[in-house]
Order: sequence, then structure tokens, then C-alpha cells
Amino acid sequence: MCWSAQARWEGKKVTVEDLHTQSRWLKTFRRVARPRCRLVCAPHAGGTAQAYRSWPAGLPADVEVHGVQYPGRQDRLGEPAPHSMDDLIGPIADSLEPFLGEPLALFGHSMGAVVAYEVTLELERRHGQVVDLLAVSGSRAPHERENHDRHALDDEGLIEELRRLNDGFTDLLDSPELLELVLPSIRADFGVVAGYLRTPPVPVRAPLLVLGGSEDPDVSPEQLTRWRACAGGAFGTRVLPGGHFYLDDEQPVLDQLTPWLPGRRS
Repeated sequence: MCWSAQARWEGKKVTVEDLHTQSRWLKTFRRVARPRCRLVCAPHAGGTAQAYRSWPAGLPADVEVHGVQYPGRQDRLGEPAPHSMDDLIGPIADSLEPFLGEPLALFGHSMGAVVAYEVTLELERRHGQVVDLLAVSGSRAPHERENHDRHALDDEGLIEELRRLNDGFTDLLDSPELLELVLPSIRADFGVVAGYLRTPPVPVRAPLLVLGGSEDPDVSPEQLTRWRACAGGAFGTRVLPGGHFYLDDEQPVLDQLTPWLPGRRS
């Protein structure tokens, strides 16, 4: 499917406005003329699309890679941060419309896992099975959410919670100037997570791969298996060494993900 404003899906014209929406919500880290598939990755709470900027180096050369950019950060700092999952799902699904009809995989880590799950459900509601793989990481299942009100912590408590989740945040957390910029989006994202629950779970038609860290303080390997209730077809789990941000060591993650990626449709 081409990237021009004349691209079509089931007779629906994809307009210039659609492509503008896509450019705000998606950052492209590798463009491929005829990709084996497109991989669209949703970041964790407080995260940005840049979390996936180095992924193309560890994936096959024919995989096109995009990161989701939530509002309220970086180049979208002037936009309101999301207040609920509904603020994210519809616009992200809209941004993926030009990709439909070609092989498509969605990946999400932590908050991004349920974002990717809900976007998959929304696309399936609109069009049927158009996502060829849903891969989720570092998250409890949609019907078994965490009992954390991190968004209600004061700044000091929120900073300590971030240290607990990932000591790699040290440079950020020790910079008052950066904290002033990022804490509002982190707090807003934690509020989105706290307000989210889907019960009963709804199975996706896409194959479902679940990944996590063996030492994740919030999501145990056993809890990862409960995503099975969200699988309407193929299902697999992979547990890798590390904590909540085990995927900072990204190549083992990409090695597990690659065999599940779809190929070109005949």
C-alpha cells in the first residue's frame, strides 16, 4: 500500500488529513520500500517513541519500524497529555489506517502493552483481522490490573517509584530541569493506567506473544500467562532475564520477536 493520499483500504480513501494524523502519532525509524511487515511499537508510561529508535539495527532489514508518540511530550509537549485510554486508542488506530492490507505487527511495553492490545481490538472491530501479530511486554493482563495509584503520589514519591522501577532513570531523576518537563506526562500516563480495566477480557484474533522479565517486581512470569484469556488464536510466552525494563538489553527481545513477525501476504 502506498503512502500517498490516494492510498485506499476497502474503497475508503486515506486523506491528507489522515496522513497528517499519522505523522503526529508515529515516528518512523526505518522506512522500507516493500517491507516484509511494519512493526509499530507503543512505549511505557512517561515514555516516548524514541525508546525504539535503535530497534531497526537488531531486526531483519525488511522490517519497517515505527514508534508511537503519545501527546504531552517531546515534539508534542504543547498538547494535553492523555487522561484516559480513550484519548489514545482511537487516534492511534486512525494513524494505522494507511498500513492496513499489508502485514502489520504491534508491540507494546508496560502501559504500551495494553495500548497495543486495545488498538488491536479497535482495528479488529472496524475491519476484522488486520493485525498479524500482537506482542505485549512487562504488563499484567487487561483484566488483572495493578492496584497502584502512582499518579496520586507527590513529586518526591513519584520520583522514588521511578527509581524502584528502573535505576537506569538516575540521570533523568537527578536533573531538575528535565524532571519539570517529564513528570507531568509520567503522572498523566500513570493516571491512564490506574483508570484502565477490561473485564471480562476480549480475545484478539491476531496471534499473541507475551514477554516479560524474570525479576520484574510488578509482573511475575505466572501473571504473564494470564494474557492467555486475551488470545483467540496462537499464543506464546517468553521470559527473559531482568526486571521491569529487561528490554533495555534489546537484542534478546528482538531475537524472540523476529520469528513471530509476519511475512508478506500472497
